[in-house]
Amino acid sequence: MRLLLRAAFIAAVFLALAACGTEEPAPGTPEPSGTQRIVFVDPRFDVWSVQGDGGNPERITSGGFGESRESGTSVSLRPQQAQSVRYTWPTWSPDGRFVALSRTPGSGNALAGLVLFDTKEGTERRLHETRPGSVPLVAGGAPHYALWSPASEFLSFVAPRGPGQGLGLFAVRPDDSEPYEVSANAPLYHVWSPDGRYILVHRRGQLLLHDTRDRSTLDLDADSLRYRVPAFSPDGDRIAYVVEEGGTGRLVTSNLDGTDRVVLMDVPGEAAFAWSPAGGHVAVARKPLGRLFYGELHVVDDDGSGDARLIAPHRMAAFYWSPDGKRIARAAFDGTLRWEVVDPATGVIAHLEEFIPTPDFLTHLQFFDQFAPSHLVWSADSTKLAFAGVLDRSESPQVWVVDAVSNGDPRPVAEGRLAFWVPSPGE
Repeated sequence: MRLLLRAAFIAAVFLALAACGTEEPAPGTPEPSGTQRIVFVDPRFDVWSVQGDGGNPERITSGGFGESRESGTSVSLRPQQAQSVRYTWPTWSPDGRFVALSRTPGSGNALAGLVLFDTKEGTERRLHETRPGSVPLVAGGAPHYALWSPASEFLSFVAPRGPGQGLGLFAVRPDDSEPYEVSANAPLYHVWSPDGRYILVHRRGQLLLHDTRDRSTLDLDADSLRYRVPAFSPDGDRIAYVVEEGGTGRLVTSNLDGTDRVVLMDVPGEAAFAWSPAGGHVAVARKPLGRLFYGELHVVDDDGSGDARLIAPHRMAAFYWSPDGKRIARAAFDGTLRWEVVDPATGVIAHLEEFIPTPDFLTHLQFFDQFAPSHLVWSADSTKLAFAGVLDRSESPQVWVVDAVSNGDPRPVAEGRLAFWVPSPGE
């Protein structure tokens, strides 16, 4: 992930605007949102999980990992004895076993540490330490960025390389092996192939394909600064990215080695895009170079046939495909942020709640295309959204669950500054 020097400015703009008990699901069946858990960071930087219906809260950090500290229907916060240690940006493995967490400070004189909790063994392992003189953050409030491979065989993470050495992208197996460096020099964005073999890296302008089997890296000769995060097709056979042609950008797909390019649409400025989890379509948002917000949301066929279809007008900060590929949630902006859910097949838009994000969730919105696969906004059954923020300026920050289907009233489940759905092994 990119260390964005203007992140503080973007955050200031957003905040200034804000100031004006079910049976186990069958294998392969998404877990119902009521029983699927949410992981969240409370106001004191302790990490908890709670069911989507607000039940059975469990403290993850402080006082021993894996020990249930509270139970009931809501989270009641208690003062901590040690206020100096803070945990944030929990990243849960898809198989549900491991949680990667940023800890501040790290051990000794380290500024921060990336630690791995094993929920099965109840152990903790330190993966990385940020030393004094290093870049302290990869983004606003985030000492690291972590992303699991789809089968939980690897954890990739962006972190400081060392004093005066900038950022690096690393990969590690969640056993006793040591992390190794995949690439270096920010901005760094990346995504895993569905089979967990390849990491597609957008490094500065370069597009690189890294093979974890032999640790080789192929330069795909597709330089562009008009996007951040590339994408794999759901079957893993093709990739999507932007190339420079004739003085403008073009969103293309190709084979993994860069051959057989197919143009999907022009990108005169910058673009963010995401492949539908169901395949067949790519959602695309574009913006002029240097602008803060993305513009209209389009959907284009992934084989390049037909023209791009406008499915949602007006500006937005972020968008997210539902796991079933039937809906797209977007944080639309028209003076205030509002959750909307768009049906890409019909263009029908459900207008949900206006909200003010917490500073940490604001970082998620700023880098939504990178955070979307690692920190889940959608529930596994594609019916609910989870986020941290307020609906009214007079409130304290809460973890909210929003009904994306029936448009019911949003429900607060805990006090929190950051919240995501825990991956469901049934997905």
